[in-house]
Amino acid sequence: MQRIVTTLMALLLCTVPAAAQTQAKPAAKPAAKPAPVEKETPSARPVEGLPVNVRIEITITDQRGDGPPIVKTVTKTVADRSLIRIRTGADVQTKLGFRPVVLNIDSLPRVIPVAGQPSVPSNKLKVDLTIEYRPVAGEAESEKTTTPTINESLTVILEDGKSMVISESADPVTDRKVKVEAKATILK
Repeated sequence: MQRIVTTLMALLLCTVPAAAQTQAKPAAKPAAKPAPVEKETPSARPVEGLPVNVRIEITITDQRGDGPPIVKTVTKTVADRSLIRIRTGADVQTKLGFRPVVLNIDSLPRVIPVAGQPSVPSNKLKVDLTIEYRPVAGEAESEKTTTPTINESLTVILEDGKSMVISESADPVTDRKVKVEAKATILK
């Protein structure tokens, strides 16, 4: 008797899943048409840089009151669409002890090609810039307890070989003003 019950249980366990699999399935929906494949155009491909170098010149003019301006210029040359980072820094002895002095500039120039001719450079460049400038504090009473700092990130369109003022800022505590100029030149 036990054999018969075991055999019936085994048959039942095998036939129930098989019967469930053979149930009628709902009618299949017609297959959707595949999306048309877009032709790859030169502008759709990832763009590598043009085979030119770009010289970038950044000039920082730091004016404090009626005194002579402090001018710092950084020049660098890099391939089109390549990142360049310049880091300069020191600790300077002042009456209040050592203070850090920093001038860091990151640049990513991109030569804009002539419309419809992706391998021909135009006279315009799109340049990403990040500038960190922390000079020695001046001798004014208001600057003895602060460390002036400028930190900016911006993207600008520059004309080949022409200098442009890209930012002017005023110190929130003193009469100090800082002007930043940028010039990019395509080297062929």
